[in-house]
Amino acid sequence: MIKLNISKTAIALLIFICAWYGKNLDTWGKNKVIQNDVIMYYAYLPATVIFNDLNFDFTKNLPTDFEGQVWLQTTPFGKPILRMTMGMAILWSPFFLIAHGAAHLLGVSTLGYSWPYSFSIFVATLFYLFVGLFFLRKILLRYVSEATTAVTLILVVLATNVTYYVTAEPGMTHVYNFALISAFIHFSLKWVEVLTPSPSESPEKSGGERLPISIILGLLAGLIVLIRPVNILVGLFPALIGITTVKQLGDRITNNWKMILVAAGFAFLVFVPQMIYWKAQSGHFLFNSYMDQGKFYFFQPQLINGLFSFRKGWLIYTPVMIFGLAGFFWMKKRLPELFLPALVFVVLNVYVVYSWWCWWYGGCYGSRPMIDMYGIMALPLAAFLEKIWTGKNWIKVPVAVVLVVMLWLNQFQTSQYRTSLLHWDSMTKEAYFGIFGKKTWPEGYDKMIKVPDYEKALKGEKEY
Repeated sequence: MIKLNISKTAIALLIFICAWYGKNLDTWGKNKVIQNDVIMYYAYLPATVIFNDLNFDFTKNLPTDFEGQVWLQTTPFGKPILRMTMGMAILWSPFFLIAHGAAHLLGVSTLGYSWPYSFSIFVATLFYLFVGLFFLRKILLRYVSEATTAVTLILVVLATNVTYYVTAEPGMTHVYNFALISAFIHFSLKWVEVLTPSPSESPEKSGGERLPISIILGLLAGLIVLIRPVNILVGLFPALIGITTVKQLGDRITNNWKMILVAAGFAFLVFVPQMIYWKAQSGHFLFNSYMDQGKFYFFQPQLINGLFSFRKGWLIYTPVMIFGLAGFFWMKKRLPELFLPALVFVVLNVYVVYSWWCWWYGGCYGSRPMIDMYGIMALPLAAFLEKIWTGKNWIKVPVAVVLVVMLWLNQFQTSQYRTSLLHWDSMTKEAYFGIFGKKTWPEGYDKMIKVPDYEKALKGEKEY
């Protein structure tokens, strides 16, 4: 008899559900994948592979039926430059090459913007979602049961905005960052293990594993930061796993400085192509390509708005993470070695994310930058679930009901957002409750919403 592994089955089911949703939406067939920020992440690929022109002179001679867009800025050096870094292009490159070959075989446009290229991004997003869930499962099974692991994985995808950013806007960075950070935590745990081998392991074996794991950590860290620089905070994990005193932290750094330098070196190698591009276009190896859009107001972070605002509040539109935050109370017992790095990362990340001038992050469903840390938030969420499932019987049913309602609410609001009923950047308390549970616009909806003042926010002024 075949034994059913429910956490593996959960991953397979989640990939199937997202693939089915994506097929029905058919964003690639409607040319709605390479849009908005994705235009700037993606442009490196056709510019390099097809046109061999990262100066983008080819944009002056595109045919009138060209299916895509190329958004460029001008540096003080006088040359065109892409605002976004090339991390996503690196992750997409094998899928892009397959799509390029398929475009030739299918007889469609081979300029990089026809449907095979968009479809390749959707396939890539499914692949990296699988990668993230694969490593997250391995992490969770170290500490909690198979059932808790399966439920946690399901909630992370179906009760959050992950579903939307896999199926409707697969080109955005967040699912990719979720995957890379989940993998980084897994290999951080392995790295700490080889630093302190168990008595049954030989020092030679553990010593031989340090170098390859350090290289992997470095490559992952480089990609994570290249895609989204503020995610450099994830470097706290290998430093803080299992640490309880400042002396232990100091010993870890001083005793392993060679492997730390190896990891840092490989992280730097990931950055070299970007630095060469910046140098060519701006005259500097390090360049703030966001320019005036890269402002952070660290002395006036919008923490309350970021967490609780009806415009984009994380816990308003992803309420399941309330249980994740509550799980920190039990995480120290269930996942002791990960408690400190997870807590420190979440606190610092929330602070940094909501210090950006546009704390609502433009047009998006929910608080999209929080997706990056769902591999981390899954840890206290699993601790909470394990506590409930092993606790009093009277609490299990109401918690299960609430979780199902949260899952349903997320899916329902996702459908509202896809039809613009749930507004992309102008929601208010009145608008939220005016459309709650509905699929049609209420009377006077246009007076319920409030468009944010982007110019005031950019200057650090209140946008309300």
